Amino acid sequence: MNIANIITIMRLLITPFIVWLILSGYYTMSLLFFIFSGLSDAIDGFIAKKFNQITILGSYLDPLADKILIVSSILILGFIGIIPSWLLILIVSRDLAILGAVIISWIFDSDLKIKPIFSSKINTFLQILYIGFILLNLSTFGKFDLLENYIIPYFSFIIGFFTLLSWIIYLILWLNNIGIISNKRN
Repeated sequence: MNIANIITIMRLLITPFIVWLILSGYYTMSLLFFIFSGLSDAIDGFIAKKFNQITILGSYLDPLADKILIVSSILILGFIGIIPSWLLILIVSRDLAILGAVIISWIFDSDLKIKPIFSSKINTFLQILYIGFILLNLSTFGKFDLLENYIIPYFSFIIGFFTLLSWIIYLILWLNNIGIISNKRN
């Protein structure tokens, strides 16, 4: 177990606390812990690369920690009516579909390699930013008209686009991997 993996595990462990803070209406504290979680994500990645601490465990834990933080935050914010239901359904459905594809590939002993694609990295970054903007707007720092009336609503559609785009790309890659479609020309 190295420092980068310990930081990632710590990020996993504080996610339920962030969810509880949001549910309890402690938006300022949830924002601060959410920012801490985002910073720890950057720090563990930096440490892993800089000090050659990249591990198989870390390669699974890091994106898992991101997904658990994002999906649980999106679910809770959707549950309390802050996030549009169409976006909640899209984000959760995409992640469940990817998880399902991984499970199916594992069951059928497929040689599936899980690598994040560029559109998915953008999507993850935008989702974290979106949740951060929402928590900032809900916090005691006050409501910001620009955030509430423009940035957050427009971000919903941008995130919807990138979520759908990455879902389609992952679906094509998965179908190609299991042999249903092929990019080889006859």
